[in-house]
Amino acid sequence: MNVRIASTQLATQIHRPLRFGRRWRGHELALRLIQVVLLLWLAVAGAKLLAHGVALASQALARLAS
Repeated sequence: MNVRIASTQLATQIHRPLRFGRRWRGHELALRLIQVVLLLWLAVAGAKLLAHGVALASQALARLAS
């Protein structure tokens, strides 16, 4: 197996995100938009869970204090 050292020009470039396979090449924008929507939905769901946990913890602490 031959090992080839990358040129400094290639090594200094910012790595691009991986592309989808050749089959999905025409649908890449739609797939990226679906990824963004899913990420935002998961962020909102996680924030709701976190807020609910904080509210329950503060109620429990208030009960202990009284």
